[in-house]
Amino acid sequence: MIKTVIIEDEEIAAIRLQRMVQELDSNIVVVKHIVSASGAIEYLSSNVPDLIFLDIRLSDNNSFEIFKDLEVNSPIIFTTAYSEYAIQAFKQNSIDYLLKPISEEALDTALKKFRKFGRTKVPDYRGLLLGDWVPYKQRFLVKINNSLQSVDTKEIAYFFSEEKITFIRMKGGKRIPIDDTLNALTDQLDPNRFFRINRKYLVCIDAIKKMYYTSKSRIQVNLEPAPDDLHVMVSVERLGRFKKWLSY
Repeated sequence: MIKTVIIEDEEIAAIRLQRMVQELDSNIVVVKHIVSASGAIEYLSSNVPDLIFLDIRLSDNNSFEIFKDLEVNSPIIFTTAYSEYAIQAFKQNSIDYLLKPISEEALDTALKKFRKFGRTKVPDYRGLLLGDWVPYKQRFLVKINNSLQSVDTKEIAYFFSEEKITFIRMKGGKRIPIDDTLNALTDQLDPNRFFRINRKYLVCIDAIKKMYYTSKSRIQVNLEPAPDDLHVMVSVERLGRFKKWLSY
């Protein structure tokens, strides 16, 4: 369970955010909703949540006043209608900076960043603002027989699991075993390029050559190189996010 606090003075915005978060990750539990900077200082003085969603303009003050009185070690996802605070926000323990109205895609990406870096290690996103920090894996070190090889993600068509082993399928058709699980890989890869379509396949957008409905709620995907499975289907629970991903 991931204990989360929402610090937001607009009740409707807080309710909407909580609903979106729990739809994207059922392991996240909102344990507290706070509407003011003073209330946040009081609560965070004796509580350390796993994650904080923090609006910037609160009912009694600017939320940056919290950091003047308190050292906050929890990862923070800022949620605001104002873009001008971005650099100031990234000086704090920030995972992401989301502009209202918050889209499901942007929130999903922010949560992926949180899962990737865990609850204690937060990257320095100030580098990202300066363009010198790459947040997702660019290469994988794999073992082929007794040799080691670096595989660029640009050459990967998709990942798949078979008999509890995870494989890379290269664009040239070669398959290579890898130690990571699909769950771990999902958090390591750029979500704009890779999507987990079902429990067995994590695919790159470039590998999708054809898609068609087999029923009202099922989509079959033709991949290149062709997989060993005759039919590769998008799971029903991922269908909505899959279609949004395709049009992102």
